Amino acid sequence: MRQIIYADIFFIINLCMNFLALFAAGRITGVKLSLLRLLSASAFGAVYSIFTLFFESVIVPVIIINISVSVIMCLIAFRTETLIKFIKLFIIFYAACFILGGGIQALYNIFGTRTDGNVPPIQVILISAAVCTIIFIFTGRLFKRRANIDGADILIGFGGREIKVSAILDTGNLLRDPVSSLPVIIINFKSAAGLFDLRTLEFFTADSPYYISKISAAEPDKFNLIKKLKYKIIPVKSIAGANNILPAFVPEYIKYKKNRIISEINAVVAVDSGENETYGGDYSGIIPAELID
Repeated sequence: MRQIIYADIFFIINLCMNFLALFAAGRITGVKLSLLRLLSASAFGAVYSIFTLFFESVIVPVIIINISVSVIMCLIAFRTETLIKFIKLFIIFYAACFILGGGIQALYNIFGTRTDGNVPPIQVILISAAVCTIIFIFTGRLFKRRANIDGADILIGFGGREIKVSAILDTGNLLRDPVSSLPVIIINFKSAAGLFDLRTLEFFTADSPYYISKISAAEPDKFNLIKKLKYKIIPVKSIAGANNILPAFVPEYIKYKKNRIISEINAVVAVDSGENETYGGDYSGIIPAELID
């Protein structure tokens, strides 16, 4: 008996299953998710699944092709800094695929539907997807709590410009401005570059104290800029005990949106001009947990 498979339905089903599995991997590991990247990776996998209906590899074993496609999907979906983190994502992605497949099989058994190789009914797909989505979201939150890692997107404005910073919440960030006693938010130099012009960025380089000490009275514009920035020097002591300083400023505003409510944060922003491009994953800043309710 001939089996009829509709390519459009087959594509949509695989797209949804791929998306859920990738979403689960990213959610559980705490990686910052991009809807466009997830959809692109899911679509790539769905196109490959249709391709397998018409062509069979006689040279390369199918399992190698399948694993290669899965690796490409994860590369499209996620930005990872290390190989270990990518391997972790890849393993969780495959585990999510097995859970989704097992969920569909379980629903078949519960409702007494035969599994003769046909594409599963849309009702089974929807129920399985809903149940697995709830499980993945709950598991992701559980993993985040255990890792004690959470993040917040904040908006920082100064001089008519605004940047969005994804900051990691850090209960260990107890830095405060020694003058105003305000808590200190740290952002990387790359984020600061979106807020200032090149002249202003010179105040936030590694040699900023030396640079400021060389400013003469014949440069009133630079003195005015320091005043506008409300320029500060924040003393920092690392875990290893090394002393350092971070140049900082007081922005015009710091906004944080939670549950559709926009709140303003009163804090000083320090700029890390070191080699740290990200903190704890894909975060570009560090914010004291006390500032986020």
